[in-house]
Amino acid sequence: MKKILKISLISLISVIFVVAITHFVRWQGYKTINDTGLPRLDVYTEDGKKIKSKEDYVNCSVSLSGAEAEFCFENLDAGIRGRGNTTWWAYPKKPYRIKFEEKTSLFGEKANKSWVLLALYNDFSLTKDRLAFTIADALGTDVFVPSYNYVELYLNGEYNGIYLLTDQVDENKGRASVKEDFTETDVEVPFLVEIDEYAYEEGEEDVAWFKVGARSFTVKYPEPDERYNDEQFLYIKNYVATVDSLTRKAGVTMEELSEYLDMESFIDFFIVQEIMGQIDVNYKSVYMHKSIDGKLKMGPVWDFDWSVIGTDAWLTSRNLYKNNYSGLRSTDNWFSYLYNGSPEFRRALALRWNEVRAAAISAIDSVEAGKADIARAAEKDWLMWHPFRIYEGYDKRFDELISWCKNRVLWLDEAFAYEG
Repeated sequence: MKKILKISLISLISVIFVVAITHFVRWQGYKTINDTGLPRLDVYTEDGKKIKSKEDYVNCSVSLSGAEAEFCFENLDAGIRGRGNTTWWAYPKKPYRIKFEEKTSLFGEKANKSWVLLALYNDFSLTKDRLAFTIADALGTDVFVPSYNYVELYLNGEYNGIYLLTDQVDENKGRASVKEDFTETDVEVPFLVEIDEYAYEEGEEDVAWFKVGARSFTVKYPEPDERYNDEQFLYIKNYVATVDSLTRKAGVTMEELSEYLDMESFIDFFIVQEIMGQIDVNYKSVYMHKSIDGKLKMGPVWDFDWSVIGTDAWLTSRNLYKNNYSGLRSTDNWFSYLYNGSPEFRRALALRWNEVRAAAISAIDSVEAGKADIARAAEKDWLMWHPFRIYEGYDKRFDELISWCKNRVLWLDEAFAYEG
């Protein structure tokens, strides 16, 4: 018996050794892929320091190469820190926020200090955010849509994978442009808020964030140290509560809604969320903003790694909506209240869908046409970050995403139709 156990143990160790060597070789395979055709973003931290915090910036220099000459630069001073919630603490490939010392334009976008590197670790198609932003752009609503440019990130000279370089969601010009002067005597203030299930991490309730019903809202702007008094915070909370109450009112009219809401942005935001099958629309990453004397606008759209058929990183969730194109993902939120309770909203939604459907399809087609642009880089990223998974090929997940969204549009033709 002991001899049999010994042989079995040796066999098991041998198998583990062979598997480990195989995956080590696969992991090292990313080093054999050189030119992928994507721009390269180099970040060198001061004294080679590690980026360990979401709060504290590490001084660094940033360079961009391999793009069009007019967009490239060398050794700009900046700081870099982590960002995100689950994506920061749960996954090996980390997302980052870069803050330049001076306002900087990246890829010709509006100059700002803060920019974001989305890691795309959850999304094996590497395309969900880019697709959602492209669709939102195509709809043409006068609301900021984040930029979307792929780069390969190198940290202190070491390859770190594909990232989507995009805007930080903030109140600055060219983004959610609500940064306006207000005084200590003003009650009405401009604001940017987010429906955020992680709001409790942002500070004290009814100071940094608030609840309306079961939803938590983080006040992104103005933050507590930018406000003069409690009345300004209450103005923000009460405005959101009024909108919440209106959307729950049976038979609410478009006239009533339009007194507080920019309905074009509201409807277009809803359309983008539903084309992408975005389940986060009920919990987090739902931004809205209001300028002084303006109405509440939805947007920008953000964070689609859990959309379509679910995230790839969690094996239990991936098949949540696979081959299931039906059913609104908005449940128990402002969109679902109006969809189910306001005939006038349904009529307006149907009209807008008829106007923008072709543009949405064209946006999906345009992203599909660019599949080859990152195919080589996708293989390199996979070998770096997923050496213990069988590589199915970039085409499989990319094609799956595009096919799902096209089928989703066909289902939405029925869901958004209204004959009343």
